[in-house]
Amino acid sequence: MNYFWDNRGGFLIAFAALLAFCLLLNWLAWMFRWGRFAQTGVAPAPTQPLRFLVGKFFVEIINDFRHFLALVIVLLFAAALGAAMYPGLADGNIMDVTEGVEAVAAALGGLIGSIIGYYFGESAASQKTAQRPTSLSDAGTPVQQAPPDEEQVPGITPAPPLPGE
Repeated sequence: MNYFWDNRGGFLIAFAALLAFCLLLNWLAWMFRWGRFAQTGVAPAPTQPLRFLVGKFFVEIINDFRHFLALVIVLLFAAALGAAMYPGLADGNIMDVTEGVEAVAAALGGLIGSIIGYYFGESAASQKTAQRPTSLSDAGTPVQQAPPDEEQVPGITPAPPLPGE
């Protein structure tokens, strides 16, 4: 029993490595649609399967990494905020808590604002593309159409017609 207690750090590292390996294997199965991730419907076969697979692989890695990086930065912000507030909370001193919040917000607030703006901007853009008109007749008033005569601005006279019109 003492052997396990004396080497608990090594066992934790081995367990974490095993967990990381399982997660990597699960992600690879998802990427290449193996096992339970196999697609049931019939999809058209790509003309160049290796090129298609490599391209899709890098697109998914970039997309997943972007989300992972945002999550890591938000967790880092939360951990730094907690660590900066803890001494003030332990002593019951509000001024120390305020200084800790100000320091962390000044250092990492811009990053968090960028992440929030990206994700809310991405959702707004996806909603806007869902409402995009499908044909020119759905688009409404053409851009280069002259305004109707009843919308003339008071005090401004329109230019006289050119000779020959």
